[in-house]
Amino acid sequence: MDKVKARPFRPHEKKKLHRLKRQKGNAVNARHARIVLLARGGARNRDIASQVDCSPQWVRIVIHRFNGRGLDGITWSPWMHTSARSRFTAAVREQIAEIALSPPRRLIGMTRWSLAKLRDYLVEQKVVARISPRWLGALLHRAGARWRRTKTWKESTDPDFWPKYRRIRRLYRGRPAGGRRICVDEFGPLNLRPRQGCCLRGRGQRLERHRATYNRKGGVRHWLAAYDLETDRLIGVFRKRKTWAEFLGFLKWLRWRYPGGQVLHVVLDNYGPHLKAEVLAWAWSHRVKFYFTPSNASWLNRIESQFSELKEFALNNSDYRSHEEQIEAILLYLDWRNRRRRIALQDWKEDKHQRTASA
Repeated sequence: MDKVKARPFRPHEKKKLHRLKRQKGNAVNARHARIVLLARGGARNRDIASQVDCSPQWVRIVIHRFNGRGLDGITWSPWMHTSARSRFTAAVREQIAEIALSPPRRLIGMTRWSLAKLRDYLVEQKVVARISPRWLGALLHRAGARWRRTKTWKESTDPDFWPKYRRIRRLYRGRPAGGRRICVDEFGPLNLRPRQGCCLRGRGQRLERHRATYNRKGGVRHWLAAYDLETDRLIGVFRKRKTWAEFLGFLKWLRWRYPGGQVLHVVLDNYGPHLKAEVLAWAWSHRVKFYFTPSNASWLNRIESQFSELKEFALNNSDYRSHEEQIEAILLYLDWRNRRRRIALQDWKEDKHQRTASA
């Protein structure tokens, strides 16, 4: 009779079981949680039955359910078992998801839903009599509905869109014989201003703040960047301006990094300095072949996706006070991204000691 034992707890289960044990509004969940906790503590099934006021057979059933299905096997929700809560049937859950995925502007005259507004709409439309925002969020999660940020999209009006698109796609499919594939673009302007971002903070810890006011007297910098598709390296140079003269100097620097016998197949947009006659003449005479992206189709340039991570991990959540400090942070990220250094800069114990000493 006492051979049925509860399996070891997973990391989140013990905390959840203790929370269920303290439930006053759901005696079933509290009893099941006590059974599992006592069983895991080594108590005999007959002793557990006497403590929770049930039969030893039921104790074994609860332990078997927990061992097989985890917490889902022993938790009980009243709205799933009573006719008074029939609003949560499969048909009603599908209707809730359908309403949540409908255009809110047409239904409530607003640009987006919130759980509270969706709940009020469902009650007003008599889809459900009542529902908590937490349960509503759980139902939407089970239905596959997720909160996502909307993005803008601009269609290309370039009359030569498809020829340019196919030319670039052919280049991406395979490396030309005796050539190197390189994506080029400018990143910036980089000005000195505080940038919002995300950070981790524990309970009771003070959130980091950035200044709200700043001036633009420090000027800007531009990063002329190149992404080598063969080596997966991101490189570039910083300049105060990005005219055709700076771009031509950048191309000469890029040409110098590769053997003269190799043809550089460069993907870039149709920004004015790229189309300058002097730039085109130099490229033609130095084995540099341009692949221009269509207008309003910079997403064809694979370097754009590299800029997103650079911005997230080197610029966001920062407040650099000089361009030298900002450039140093970007170069530090590039060293890690290009596998020139390991991610660790300092031992965490040493850093903790320094922060404690300076406090």
